[in-house]
Formats: sequence, structure tokens, C-alpha cells
Amino acid sequence: MKYIKGFTVFVLTLLTFTTVFAQNLERNFLLTEYKKKGEAGSLNVSDWRKSKVENLYKKISELPDQEKKAILASADKALQKDWPSLRLTDFLKYKNEGNLLAYYTPSSERKTHLTNLVIGELVSGRKGKYLPEIANGLWLMLEESTWVSPHHIFLQKEGEGLPDPNDQIIDLMSGDVSAMIAWIKFLFREQLEVVSPILLSRIDFELNRKIISPFLNRNDLHWLGYGPEKVNNWNIWINTNILITAITAVDDEETRNKVIEKTIRSADNFLNRYPNDGGCDEGVTYWGEAGGRLIQFVNLLTEASNNKLRWNDNQLIHNMGTYIYKMHIADNKFVNFSDALAENIPSPATVYTFGRIFNDQYLKEFSAYLSQLQDNSELGASLRYSNLNIFIKNLETADEISKEKAVAPLLAENFLPDLQVLTLRQKAGDTNGLTFAAKGGHNAESHNHNDIGNFILYLDGKPVIIDLGVDTYTKQTFSKDRYKLWNMQSAWHNCPTINGVEQQNGREFAAKDVEYVKKGGDEIFSMDISDAYPEDAQVQNWKRTFVFSPANSKLQLKENYILKKLISPFELNFMTDQKVETLKKGTVKFGDSSSSIIMEFDPKLFDVKIEKKEIDPGRLKNVWGESVSRIILKSKSTSLKSSHIINFKISN
Repeated sequence: MKYIKGFTVFVLTLLTFTTVFAQNLERNFLLTEYKKKGEAGSLNVSDWRKSKVENLYKKISELPDQEKKAILASADKALQKDWPSLRLTDFLKYKNEGNLLAYYTPSSERKTHLTNLVIGELVSGRKGKYLPEIANGLWLMLEESTWVSPHHIFLQKEGEGLPDPNDQIIDLMSGDVSAMIAWIKFLFREQLEVVSPILLSRIDFELNRKIISPFLNRNDLHWLGYGPEKVNNWNIWINTNILITAITAVDDEETRNKVIEKTIRSADNFLNRYPNDGGCDEGVTYWGEAGGRLIQFVNLLTEASNNKLRWNDNQLIHNMGTYIYKMHIADNKFVNFSDALAENIPSPATVYTFGRIFNDQYLKEFSAYLSQLQDNSELGASLRYSNLNIFIKNLETADEISKEKAVAPLLAENFLPDLQVLTLRQKAGDTNGLTFAAKGGHNAESHNHNDIGNFILYLDGKPVIIDLGVDTYTKQTFSKDRYKLWNMQSAWHNCPTINGVEQQNGREFAAKDVEYVKKGGDEIFSMDISDAYPEDAQVQNWKRTFVFSPANSKLQLKENYILKKLISPFELNFMTDQKVETLKKGTVKFGDSSSSIIMEFDPKLFDVKIEKKEIDPGRLKNVWGESVSRIILKSKSTSLKSSHIINFKISN
């Protein structure tokens, strides 16, 4: 941060960005604390298990009668259902047809079925009504050839196809199943032993074969972070599930301690590459599986060590928690850069856990706010029972959350200098008026879209200029053809197309000279986005400057550019889900309510074209409806060096 007379300047050069964010820093916060407090000697897993299970049983008995009734109704329905079959031919459909759902759907139904039975048995007082079907479901899952998803099996040496029993790999799904089975063993150990002692032995055998042994004996799994690959949510998502497995289900102390230490060492690889500002480059939808998983990981270690292991003074981890409310717009609306949905309800339990550990009142109150949103959503309280791990987290935090005031922070300004994301609100604590967000960054971020210089604008908590966000995943999404998907391309973000050329993916395609300035009541965010385009764009400099004026209810987009050559007119793209109409030359109106946004531009400089884009069924359609519109301002200029201004203001 620099201070210049009269105003504050946040300066971030490409060099700074590279060294701060892209580089792995040897912080090793987790391992340092673990060693400092005596390593395995700091843990008391046997006492933790005893107190944990007693506390969970107590919390379950105290659930409201209405909630218990709903849970038991779901469990009774599960009793009437047959267990879904998992077929070899369906597993192969992903390789042969790109069809993931053929196998993934019945596999997920099997887990949901078992979860409903398990929670029902817990709520009914563990009297055995649901136990036989729980045992059947466990047996089926233990018999599965793999817990790895078909779209991740390519990680084995044989590549795509059927799972190789001689090459056990661990992915997100297998980690989830491992934690689920471990919790079931933890909660029903005595009852399962009555069914058959062999069932417990089989649980131990499969957990060891599919999870514990490959985890301890392999360092080549990319998500562990021991290779050159950049780790993302996979690391902490899987490590948290393996930590759960170890402390709840691995009974051999020596093996358990080895697993715990390796999860700590590996999870440090996740933290070591995280930016100091705590920004999640994967977007808000993945925050729960990134920072959200980390706080569960940390909390489990603190609990299992009887509070000896503590990270409550770690600013980075705290920043990772505050990221989620810094991206909040209004209600369930969030800034949705990268593979994120514009509508989200982050886990209240996760947000509260951050708030409790760091004594952050904003986070505690935000968790209560999110809990209300969750209760009032279409899915309602059922979100709390979507899997066993979520049920347990919600169970442990519900009472505390209910005592907090339900308030969203709604801060006026949030700048993440490492992530290069800025969010601004016209008035702190109020969703009315303008809310603006923009990003710099680079085009090799995790779950990247080609969107350097992209921005969004909301009015009264409702979208006007939008980021489409993520669609339903297909085989193409994570293939070499990812950027053939329209919603990944810069022309379908609020970015320029220069000389007919869009932005390109890759670490070298990045913003530079990023600067955030406060001056005279205005907030100014600028960057040169020319390096986001390949050589074919023939652009030397393209400075994009956003001027947010809260007092004037206005956002100004000013661009100064220098082209090496003029091949075709550049185009400025603006995406919206609103009704769009041209009022007069140089004026476009968004929306049809009494309060709307007017976009003004110089008609001598641009022709305007409005395109409607139909949306196929999937996650995009669920958020934005049947279609969206793209407003294209096509340049009339023949100059290699020029500038222009686009204004967005409230029209009442």
C-alpha cells in the first residue's frame, strides 16, 4: 500500500502479484504448531471420541420435535426404497460417451439413501429400526470396486475406463465416502458389532485398502502437493476427509498418528500457496470446499488435542473466512467470478466455525443470516441433512447460531490485492443502490474463466451487468476444449474483443499495473489488460479504469488504448439478464422497473447491437432463466490510439 498526499493508493504490479500469489511460500503454519505442541503427544483421540459421541447423541436428543418428525419421515421413505444398482456399463459411459450422470446419479442416491437411514436411526434413539438396512447399505458400499468417480478415474496409470484394483487412487468422492463410512463406524460401533463383528472388520479392511494405505504409501497423487502442480480445493477437501477417517475410525494408534501427521504436512501445501488476503480464486461456490474445509480440519485438530493445537491468531486463515462475506451482494447473491454460481447459500455452520475460532462477530452474525436464508429457501432445512458430515457440523453449531443476530456485514469496500478483486457498495450496511465488483488476476486461476478486467453491477441487490458463472459440468469442462464453452470465453464476459481476438487462457495472460485509488469521494480501480490477449490481437496497451462514485450513483468505465495495428473494429461486451432497450442514440436502458440502470456512450464512437442468447437446461438456466442478452458496442474509430467513456447510472 502506498500513501500519496490527498488519497490512498493500493498498487499491485505484475511482479508483486507473481511473487505473492503464484509462488509457494514455506509458511507451514499447521506443521509448525503441531511440532511446537509435541506432535502426536498433543493428541488425545480416545478422550475426544468419548466426549464427541456423547455430545452428538445429546444434541440429537435435543432436536425440535418437528425436525425429528421430518427426519424420521425421510428415513421411513428410505426403508421402502430399493438400493440403486451400480453397473459396469454405466461406469464406462463417461469414457465412451462423456455421460457422468449414468453412474454418478445412482451412486449419489445410494449415499443419500444411507444418510437418511443413519440420521433416522440416530434420531429414533438407536433402537435398531433402521439398522438392518444401514448394514445392507454399508455392505453394498464396501463391496463397490471403487469409490472414485468415473470422471476422476483417469488419474490411475491405466487412464480412463474401469478402476484398476492394483492402482488405488484417492479423489474427492472416495474421500467423501471414506468420511461417511468412518462416521457410521464411530456412531454405531456397538450396534454394528451385534449385526456381525465381521462387518466392522470389513469396514477397516476397505478403509485401509482404498484410503489409508494409498495415502500413506503414495506421494505422487497430485492433490497432495508434493509435485510441481498447483493444488486447489482437492487438497484440503480430501485431507479433511482423511483426517475425519483417522480420528474416528482408525484404531491402531501408530497408523493413526502417521495419517494425521501426513494430512497436516499435505494441508500445509494448500495453505502455502494461498494469497495473504485470503482470496479464493476458485470462486464463492468452491469456498466451502477450500477455506470451508480448512476450518473444519483445523477445528478437528483443536478438538482432538483438547485445545492444545490452536490457530486462532492466524491472520491468513482468518482472512480466508472473511472472504465469503466480502463477496456477498444481497440475500443469496454473491460475486461469482470463476466457476461460481451467482446464487449461493454458504454453509452457516462453516461460517460460524470461522467466527467462533477467530471471535469475529461479523462472521457469527453472517452465519445466522445464512441460516435464515437456508430455512426460507426452496430446499429448506433439508440442506442440513444432505450428507452425514454436513448433518454433524450443523448439529454442533445450530444452538450457537440461533443465538446470534442475523445480519450480513454489507461492507462498503473490500479490496483483495493479491487476488486482484474489488467489491464496492454505494452505502455500507444497505443493499439498496449500486454494488460493483471487478477483477484483474490471470487466466490460469483455478476453475478459470478468460475474464481479465471483467466486472459486474447490481442495483438494489438485483443483477444488471452479470457474470454468467458456471454451468453444469460435462466432460468438456475439464478438457483441452474447456475454452470452447461459451461461458468460459471473454466475449461472453464484460470484456473487450480486440481486432476480433478474445483473451487466451494461460498464466502469462494477466492484468498488469493494477491500482486501487480513493480520490475525492470516488473509488478508482484500474489495470492494463493488454497482456490478457495473444499477439494476434495486436494490442500494445489497454488501460481499463473503473470510477465508482457513490455520491453520484454512477459507475464510469474509461478505457485508453494503443493498438499496434487495426485489423477489425474492437467490441465492448456487456452481459445482462435484464430486459434491454435503446432509448435514444447513445443510451441503453437495463430493466423495466421504475428504478433501472442507464448505460450512456458516445454514438459517434460506437454502434450498438443487442443479441439474445438462449440457455440450455443446466445450472446457468437455473440462475438466469431462459436467456440472457449481450450488448455489443462496436467501435467506429480507425485510430490506433484513443480513449472512450461508458457511464452507468441510476435512472429513477
